[in-house]
Amino acid sequence: MEYSFNKERNISFVSAFIMMFTISIYFVHIPWNIERLNISESELGFGLFIFGICNFFSNQISGRVVAPKVGTTNTAIIGLIIFSFCPFLLISAQNYNYFLISWIPFGIAIGFLVPITNTQISIIEKKTDKIILPLFQACYSSGSLVGSIAAAYFISYISDPRITFILLGFATFMFVFIFKVFGLRREYEPEKEIVKFKLPKKIILVYGFLMMMNFATLGIILDWTPVWLTKDLSIPLYLGGILLIFFSIGEIVARLMGSRLINLLGAHVIGGYFSIISCIVLFLALLTMNLYFIIFGMLLFGFGTANFIAIVIREAIKISNESINITVSNLITLGFAGFIFGPVLVGYLAEYFGLTFNMYLLSVIWGGNGIALLYLMNINKPKIN
Repeated sequence: MEYSFNKERNISFVSAFIMMFTISIYFVHIPWNIERLNISESELGFGLFIFGICNFFSNQISGRVVAPKVGTTNTAIIGLIIFSFCPFLLISAQNYNYFLISWIPFGIAIGFLVPITNTQISIIEKKTDKIILPLFQACYSSGSLVGSIAAAYFISYISDPRITFILLGFATFMFVFIFKVFGLRREYEPEKEIVKFKLPKKIILVYGFLMMMNFATLGIILDWTPVWLTKDLSIPLYLGGILLIFFSIGEIVARLMGSRLINLLGAHVIGGYFSIISCIVLFLALLTMNLYFIIFGMLLFGFGTANFIAIVIREAIKISNESINITVSNLITLGFAGFIFGPVLVGYLAEYFGLTFNMYLLSVIWGGNGIALLYLMNINKPKIN
């Protein structure tokens, strides 16, 4: 009887939920933090730029050096420990300089946590021959949804946000011990030697570029929609996460159905055509500037684009001649490189062209990603290598 990996799978699911739950609560607090520190959109973008730089290097270090030495479970635990109190540091920074410094451990933590848990899920997929990446990413969406809803409660009933994030930090830190017990065991990991850095093949770079464009503009949803709603549409702060909530609902539904949809309709339909159609709907909804139409557009946008990253990772792994650990690390590194230039560019555009412009830009770029993915999946792959 084959080993099921249920415990290992579920603990990775929970870690993804906890991470996005905490991050989403912080994102809803961003307008409050901006006002407290009296900083502009571009200054916030520079903080995210620092996050991207730190994340870029920690992605490679975690995948190529740390994980082969201590195992993926211990590497993820390091990320969790560092992550535990990062939102607290951001929300309690006394001035802009401390705020910028606080993004450094945040970037390092995510670089240790995200690629490694994705690696664990990809290893389990390969060993069980089951599609579970969409379910794993549904946990990110679920954490984002519940966190956005919980943020409204915390804002309404806890006057000092530092109390909220110190409690969340302790809860995350305690989860480390559970992850240690149930995480993936070392003997199931294929890569146990330090791998020297080398540029991935062209096809991996191309898939990584799609992830980069996705991550570069993801902050428009996570970071900027609360600011956009409260600033341009005059929505109360406690409802600042409303678009993130409906985006997450759409993602959750699509990702829970992900394996079934992929088997039924094919990866090209789910990753490509669904993305294109949902982006068109969001663009049209934004033209109305009606909150209810925009909410519907964001719901469909979340549903249509939910499985894009999972399909990109699966397609890249299929054609890569390197280990899962290195392939996923390269993809995540390229993807998170979008946080190096994306937040600064988005912040600049928000300050000089308005946040609404960024919302249109989001739908255009993600729709273009869908078109590019269709192209990649239909051309002769050996010609790309």
